[in-house]
Amino acid sequence: MWRGAAIPFLMMGLVLGGVCASGGNSTTAPAVHSELVSPYQQYELKLRAFLPAPHWPAGVLLSLRINGGRPLRMVLDSGAEFIVIGSKEARSVGLSGRSETDLVGLDSRSASIGQAENVEIGSVSFRNCPVAIVKGKVVEGADGVIPLSLFSDFIVRLNLPEEKLELIPFPQEGNSDIPPTHGVTKHNLLLVDTVVDGKRNGYVVMDTGAYCSAISAEVAGTLKGFPLAPQVRLAAGTGAATGQRVSSTIHFMIADQDLIPDEVVALDLSNLSRHCGVKVVGVLGFPALRPYILTVDYRNHMVKIQSKLRASP
Repeated sequence: MWRGAAIPFLMMGLVLGGVCASGGNSTTAPAVHSELVSPYQQYELKLRAFLPAPHWPAGVLLSLRINGGRPLRMVLDSGAEFIVIGSKEARSVGLSGRSETDLVGLDSRSASIGQAENVEIGSVSFRNCPVAIVKGKVVEGADGVIPLSLFSDFIVRLNLPEEKLELIPFPQEGNSDIPPTHGVTKHNLLLVDTVVDGKRNGYVVMDTGAYCSAISAEVAGTLKGFPLAPQVRLAAGTGAATGQRVSSTIHFMIADQDLIPDEVVALDLSNLSRHCGVKVVGVLGFPALRPYILTVDYRNHMVKIQSKLRASP
């Protein structure tokens, strides 16, 4: 069921999903891998609910310090490639951009890429972390976003029902805990094979930073009996976009899991498809993923989707 229209739908993961070079004299964003400096051991980080509006959980938050500065409230985003903060937060920690890029999503937004000497998340710390800096705020109600892929040196277990993030060292003999679900991680996004309503094949972005789920307008137009509500304006960090609310149930079949989002909007996802190099037919946002435990192996391009009920025994 759709919530009140007064609440904007900010598709953060789509907006901040990847970074590519902007035009003109800009340079490509540096391919720098953050270096883990804390011991390589198991960690458990506590998450907090992100509530941009009362009684409306729209994600989870991690507390982060950059260069020893004040704690920043960051949305944990599996649809982001870099840490992204606003210019005000960057100045407060002495961070400046070195190269100009575009954040790619529904549209694009100019950003500069700096490098944080130190990033601390609880007892886990990294150095030489690329950080995208944008003018103004990244998202209302938080200081920015932090990508799930920052922890790709570990097997990442994101337990959304219990609001905790587990970081598990890779076993020396290899990882046998995660059966493959035909996933890819282009630009460190979680892209997995899906079938929409048993008819259309493609990839869906699993995006913990998106306020609602989406289906591509192209796919929506090919599904018979697909009721669309009048157009709605979507607020986005890279600019506004227009979509249509979907009033019918949409099924995303991933391996043996049938994921059915409560809230879906039909959008033009062609920009995201071009950026990822695959046909993106939809996005599963935080509300759709909230009942599940996601275990991600970025090294071997595997992801496991597990409901809490199945995991308990």
